[in-house]
Amino acid sequence: MSAAARRTSRRTARIAAVTTAALIGLGGLTACLPGLGLADDGPFPGQSGSQVADRSTEALKGASSLTVTGTVRDKGKPIQLDMAVSKSGECRGTMAMPGEGSFELIRTAEHIYIKADEAFYRAQVKDMSKNEADAVLKQLVGKWVKSKASEQDSKEIAELCDLDQLLGTFQKTKGTSKGGVEQVDGEYAVKLTTRTKEGTETLYVATKGEPYLLKAVLTGQDPASVTFSKFNQPVQAQAPTSDVVDTDNMGQ
Repeated sequence: MSAAARRTSRRTARIAAVTTAALIGLGGLTACLPGLGLADDGPFPGQSGSQVADRSTEALKGASSLTVTGTVRDKGKPIQLDMAVSKSGECRGTMAMPGEGSFELIRTAEHIYIKADEAFYRAQVKDMSKNEADAVLKQLVGKWVKSKASEQDSKEIAELCDLDQLLGTFQKTKGTSKGGVEQVDGEYAVKLTTRTKEGTETLYVATKGEPYLLKAVLTGQDPASVTFSKFNQPVQAQAPTSDVVDTDNMGQ
């Protein structure tokens, strides 16, 4: 694998790791404040806010696939994502870092494909000479860079693309209060609020059908907001058939 391709893989892996950690945090905060948040005159009568939140997590874990869309942060810098993820490990979507570029990602059973824009690659080759950087950009910009999903540099990306892995470490909540019913993308959802030393987590859980978590919002030092949708829909993760650069065939 070329140096630039390897840097791209590592940077993408770091972004994936940050995104995974942020999503886990959105679904797993443990509150310091007591309170059952019981409310019998609305959705989920007789159940506390924490019980409803835990049910929403279990519902997510039961889905064969879903799409997560929104913004998480890495040291204050936003990462925008729109990813369809499945239990089989296949995924497809985009990630963007305003001012730092963006990339498309496809993971099939055996390979990972990344197509990044020029701004993303510029960050990888900034310490190269102009001629070297221009050569790398000509080789990679607009192309799908293919690598094996089993490679060490792909570990974090693989975790982001594995729904079981992504949701497996969600923790049970405590001290979550139930609020009123609001709409999230046209669906009715009960509002759940958890306050911690780090900030406030607000969850919106579907009141009809499966109690899926539809939206999670986190305030504090690293605010985030993500929505979950398209449950159990097939992930269109077909391997690209053109403009593919195989890292196994690139210079070391």
